[in-house]
Amino acid sequence: MESSLLLLRIAVLLYFAAAASAFFSLFLKDRRGSLMAAALAGTGLLAHLGYLLARGFEVGRLPLEEYRDVVSVLCCAAVAVYLIAYLRTRLEVLGAVILPLVLVLLFISDLMPAEVVPVSRDLERALLDFHISIAVLGAAALFLTFAASVMYLVQERRIKLKKAGAGGGPLPSLEKCDSLGNLSMMWGFPLLTLTIITGGVWAANFRERPSIWERQETFALLAWVLLGIILSARFFRGWRGRKAAYLTILAFTALILRMIGVVL
Repeated sequence: MESSLLLLRIAVLLYFAAAASAFFSLFLKDRRGSLMAAALAGTGLLAHLGYLLARGFEVGRLPLEEYRDVVSVLCCAAVAVYLIAYLRTRLEVLGAVILPLVLVLLFISDLMPAEVVPVSRDLERALLDFHISIAVLGAAALFLTFAASVMYLVQERRIKLKKAGAGGGPLPSLEKCDSLGNLSMMWGFPLLTLTIITGGVWAANFRERPSIWERQETFALLAWVLLGIILSARFFRGWRGRKAAYLTILAFTALILRMIGVVL
């Protein structure tokens, strides 16, 4: 068990480093970061495959009976698909989208055993404080994304009505609104990803029956999924404009509902 646990810890650490490298590469527009992300993810994949092989020896069959193992195999396959696609297309955004998804899948609910990232009771408060801090920072960045989306919609409406220069206060151009929203989302999305991961670590260690399907957690997950869709569509299809703005507002609303603790 110890060898398989060590391999899974190595895989998770390398996946996390790969995701961070992919995002920094996208943010800084540095291709070397995407190459580093692929190399880290590939090494993590080898460790992950080693873990699945060790698990197979432990149970005497393919590790596909427990839900946790099925999700682990799915994540392993997703990383393999990312590497193949990246080697063929050199699309830098692939790592920034797929690798955070893999991490979130591994950490939400009880899919990741507590032994993978053990946290002592003495550090519970520190972990919770860190989790809340990055959640607040991520939400603050997304406040700017929300404001940019609202300004975009208002300015677009004023332009259609030929009132762009009318009263009501000056607004930035559509291009500036879109650029501001994209920049703030590039900060908000990875922070929200880290928020979900640290929340998963805390739940695995300190909640008796962790479950992702509690309504408040679902709001955060919904916001994360919507922002991931917007980010992917921006880079893969050059998505801009009204649809992205509406989805951003919806994602921000879901996040705020989670932050203020509203339960429908």
